[in-house]
Amino acid sequence: MTTPKALGQRVKSLRKSRQLTLAQLSDISGVAVSTISKIENGALSPTLDKILRLAGGLELTIGQLIGEETLGTETAAPNSRFQPARLVDAIQIDTPNYEYNYLCSELINKRLVPIRATIKAGSLQEFGPLEQHGGEEFLFVLEGDIEVHSEFYAPLSLSKGEGVYLDSSMGHAYVNKTDTRAEVICICTERQSLNHHDVPPEAAS
Repeated sequence: MTTPKALGQRVKSLRKSRQLTLAQLSDISGVAVSTISKIENGALSPTLDKILRLAGGLELTIGQLIGEETLGTETAAPNSRFQPARLVDAIQIDTPNYEYNYLCSELINKRLVPIRATIKAGSLQEFGPLEQHGGEEFLFVLEGDIEVHSEFYAPLSLSKGEGVYLDSSMGHAYVNKTDTRAEVICICTERQSLNHHDVPPEAAS
């Protein structure tokens, strides 16, 4: 499991290696200075949208940011892709709303980000502001019942065996509708060129 402290130290090291100040990384990633500072100090476990934005600002993939890929790896993707997805090999990041398990962590230069997640928040009020990031995503419910909230659509209820495809730049949130465990698979496309022009200022905090 990747702890907030370990991830924060990596973000700080990567930022300093690029000779970026907190303000400069904030400007190019769309993540508020205060949020980056809390992440670097291990006081905040970042959500997926923050990880994607920081990775984009540092011109890295998610895997390179959280440590599953070697920095400096050739960017051209191999033409023979084959990697089993086992939960035991996943990189885990725990946040108040989700427990993320990044699958196929050994596969470098992925164009898709496969995640198995546990939905923790029980309501939109508990979840907080909607999240958004670059790319698109497909979510499929493995166990439980969830509700999908989005910026432009009415809430959508999904049960086991159902899913949804959405534009990740649209504000969205997944919440657990019951007291039982809710497990999902989420496949995200990864934006490696995300910059501050893609991120509304009100969503950067």
